[in-house]
Amino acid sequence: MASIKVLIAGGGIAGLTLAQGLRREGVECLLFERDPLDRWRTGYLLNLDVEGDQGLEACLAPELYELFKRACGQTMSGHDQSVVLDPGGNVLTSMPHFGEAATGERPPTNIDRRSFRQILLAGLDDVVHHGAEVAHVELSDGGVTLVLADGSRFEGDVLVAADGVGSAVRRKLMPEVEIIPSPVGALGLFGRSPLTKEAVAELPQAIWDAGFAIISDGRGTMMGVGHWDPRQPLKQAAAELGVAGSFDEAEPYFMLNGAIPPGVEVPPLAEWTPETPRLMHETMIAAVAGWHPVLQGLVARIDPATLFSHPFRRLDPTPPWQTSRVTYLGDSITAMLPTLGKGANMAMHNAAVLRDQLLAADRGERGLLYAVAAYEDQMRAATYPLMEIAADHNRFGGGGLRGPSPAEPTGVSA
Repeated sequence: MASIKVLIAGGGIAGLTLAQGLRREGVECLLFERDPLDRWRTGYLLNLDVEGDQGLEACLAPELYELFKRACGQTMSGHDQSVVLDPGGNVLTSMPHFGEAATGERPPTNIDRRSFRQILLAGLDDVVHHGAEVAHVELSDGGVTLVLADGSRFEGDVLVAADGVGSAVRRKLMPEVEIIPSPVGALGLFGRSPLTKEAVAELPQAIWDAGFAIISDGRGTMMGVGHWDPRQPLKQAAAELGVAGSFDEAEPYFMLNGAIPPGVEVPPLAEWTPETPRLMHETMIAAVAGWHPVLQGLVARIDPATLFSHPFRRLDPTPPWQTSRVTYLGDSITAMLPTLGKGANMAMHNAAVLRDQLLAADRGERGLLYAVAAYEDQMRAATYPLMEIAADHNRFGGGGLRGPSPAEPTGVSA
């Protein structure tokens, strides 16, 4: 059998991880990302777990995986714990992250999303096409054609839709799949505060030690706190490893989200005016008045220019569909709430599963449609149960912190 050609729609974590995995094994692929590179919003922290880490290790070239490990946040004593505290910094409850425990000398912790994107883009200059919006998909017995909004046409053997929860490919081929708006209070408001020695020295130890902490005042105001302090600066690590790419130097920071009282609406980002960041910041400052002084300081030092809102949306598990030369990866088919911290991690895990199946087809060890069907079965089995648990954010929010009720099976939570 001749080598296969893979088309990938969407240049987020899932699509780039798959592209790296295919490129590493010499499988031809092209990736099409709708947004221009200079307008690509990434967010801040991504918390990592064992499944995401293993997917990356399988797909990235060794030197690129080593760069990723060095760019991860330093290992804290509670890096694999989720913690809820009161505004004074006292621990209310804590629980290990959902899934296998992260162990080893350099366990997965977290990473700055912009740095991570730059790592995943390294070496893919001839693979990734930015500003390439999907307009149409044409299927035939012998292949698939991707038609872009500018009229360009690209032919391949299989198309992987990794273009997010609003997937243009899925909308065209499975329009019956419903996107479910899923607000989780004001936790969709994100900002960045400088990580200073003074703040670290005075911060309640439980917050500093945790991979992610939620502060709750018991009256409906919550604030998430995470921090990123890389094991090694990205540019320095890339130079030492001889990895070529476009890498920025990012200063360590605290990521804060929420801190908006009940009843105050956070506008969608598209509706923000020049005054919105200042007004949101002032609301956050007022909401944490009376909290631990260091927490108040973290909020006060947020640069309003770093504030943005992100609307959480999810999918219900989609019943099995007829296998074809188009398949789905990441949020295009398994978008879930951040309840368990599993969405991006399972996207990386599933990218490695799909890469392995496509490699088997490329080597002629199995038919292409058989390989796609095998991937889809594995993806559904591994990810659909997590989607259903994560949907119950009010109960399992914070990585399963509330746990099951005494009458329910304990296997539900980590």
